[in-house]
This record gives sequence, structure tokens and C-alpha cells, in this order.
Amino acid sequence: MAILLPRVLLAASLLQAVLIYLPLPTWTMWMLHFAALEACLLGSVTGVGALALGRGQPIVQGLAVAGILAGLLPALAAAPVYLREGQPFSLLAWLTGPRGTEVTVERDLELAPGLRGDLYRAPGEGPHPFVVVVHGGSWRSGDKGDAAHVSHAMAVAGFSVVDVSYRLAPASGFPAAVSDVKCLVEQVRARAGELGLDPDRAALLGRSAGAQIALVAAYSDVRLAASCDTPTRPVRAVVSVYGPTDLVWSHAHPFVPDVVRGTEAVEVYLGGTPQTVPEAYRLATPQSWLDGPVPPTLLVHGTGERCVRPDNTTKLAAALTARGHSVRTLLVPFADHGFDIRRGGLGDQLTRGVILDFLRTHL
Repeated sequence: MAILLPRVLLAASLLQAVLIYLPLPTWTMWMLHFAALEACLLGSVTGVGALALGRGQPIVQGLAVAGILAGLLPALAAAPVYLREGQPFSLLAWLTGPRGTEVTVERDLELAPGLRGDLYRAPGEGPHPFVVVVHGGSWRSGDKGDAAHVSHAMAVAGFSVVDVSYRLAPASGFPAAVSDVKCLVEQVRARAGELGLDPDRAALLGRSAGAQIALVAAYSDVRLAASCDTPTRPVRAVVSVYGPTDLVWSHAHPFVPDVVRGTEAVEVYLGGTPQTVPEAYRLATPQSWLDGPVPPTLLVHGTGERCVRPDNTTKLAAALTARGHSVRTLLVPFADHGFDIRRGGLGDQLTRGVILDFLRTHL
């Protein structure tokens, strides 16, 4: 037993390290990689156990050090970013998820025909600034409710949240989703008194495909009209979390293997390839709308992405900067697609803090 236990702990530590850093040929492997990455510190703990119990077993001890370092590397890489952004890290929250004040959630409010939203009410008397959250799902799946703990945290901080649904492809291709989001923002504004909101202090936040939708909804003009018969007004800020932006470039540079079938998803959404429907790609690319007014933008991306390349964020940030628009960029070391879904994770804690700082500045 004295020989077996450290080897079992070592095997667990090394298996986790392999899953963190190994290329991902299948969807199942990607899911295992995501789980291993989000639990990276546990690999270091098992490595420490193997190191402590493996005395007299030099091979075990040497490999245990490698497992410890492999598990610690994502945290060590994130540490300077936490310091630069002035964000705290809680080991307790990493283990158990964030805890905080309860907020009132009103689900399935009908905001427009066929379009619903969940309202996370900020506590206290309003009117409160509000954030419309746009879910991901490759434009053809998903629903409101992703990363509900982030919506909860924004509400606790004083920003009411309306987490919305929109029409999906292929039944409703581009620009239906963008038009729906524009409509939803205005419908929420129209009911601001009833919902305790300040109609003049609105922001958009989108994840993945929802980030592309949110960015284009925030940047575009009347050429992409709301799906309801209402004039639209600009939002004060927009947040993109691992969003695709340059869709022509992304179509030409898919990940190999493409475990989420991203190329297929964008073709379904836009109705073809860049060669067959170039105008759709142009209008669906946020960079195409930078000549007009653009709200302050926060761009968040993981550097370990295997679904939406981080180039999408860096390319849009460079274009915004070149045009003199206000942009803040957060690149989360090692983080993969969906990293903020895991409550309390390294990327989640960092991103939540930066998002709240950004909203406090601009709302």
C-alpha cells in the first residue's frame, strides 16, 4: 500500500496534466480537457501527495514535481493578470463557487412576441442601470440562463440583468438574432418604470455567438433594424466574452480538428460561405461598423481557446483602437471556451471582477 498509493496519486496528477495540454481530436476529449483545466489546482494537490508519500521512489518524486508544475501553471500564468487588473482571488470560491446576497429573479417575462427574458432585479430602490445578456450556442442552439451566477453577481452589484432569448438559425438566419436583440433592448426600455430600470443606462453582454450578436447590435445603424416596430437608441457599453468577430477570417482559419463544427455553424447562420454571401459576412462582422458611433467595449477571451480563436478579440481591439474608440481587453491565460460557466474558476473570478469594474465605469 505504501508503494501503491503514491503511484495512484501520481497517475491522477499526470493524467490531469495530459488532459490539460494534449491536443483535442474529439468533442469528448475537449470536454475532459475543459474539466481538467478548470480543476487544475487539484492536479497539483495530488502531485504533492505523490511527492510526500513517494519517498525512496525517485522516479515517482520526479514525475510528481512535473505534475505539480503542470497543475500550477494556469494559476501562475493568471496571477500577474489578477494583479494588473486589481482583482482578488478566493480559494474558497474556487472550491465551492461564489456566495453572496440573494436577488429576486423573475423568469420568462414576455418582452416581445415569441421573445422572453429572465429579470435579475438589483436590490434596493431603482431605477437601476441594466444589462441585456445574450446567450451563446453557435447561433443555432442555446437559451437564456447560461452563467446565471454572473447575472446574479451583476445584480448584487446594482446592475439589473435581463437575460434574453432570440430566434435561432437555420429557421431564422442573420440578421434575425441581431434584430431581436435590438428589439428586446427597446422593449425593456419601454417597461423601465415597471421593472425598476433606468432606460438611459443600458449595456449589452454576449457570450460566444451571443457576443457577435451583441457587438453588431451595439455598433450597427438603421440598416439592421429592430424586429419590432420601434426606433432604437445606443447602449452605453457592450461586453464580448470569447466572441467571434472577423467572420471571414474565422471561416478561413478554423481549428483543426473543429470539434464544435464552427465553420458549419457560421455558414448556417449567414446562409453560405464568404464567396456566396459576402454582404452577409460583412454586415455580421463588428469591424464593418466602426465608422459610426461605437459604445465603450470590453473584450474578454481565453488564450487557450479551441473553439473561437483569440485573434478575434485582438483583431477587433486593434481596429477599435485605430479608430479612436474606447476598448478594454482582457486575455485570460490558458482559459478555454466557456471558462466563465464554471462558478468560481480562475477565469470566472477574474472576468466577473473586470466586467463589474467596466460596468461601474460606463453605466
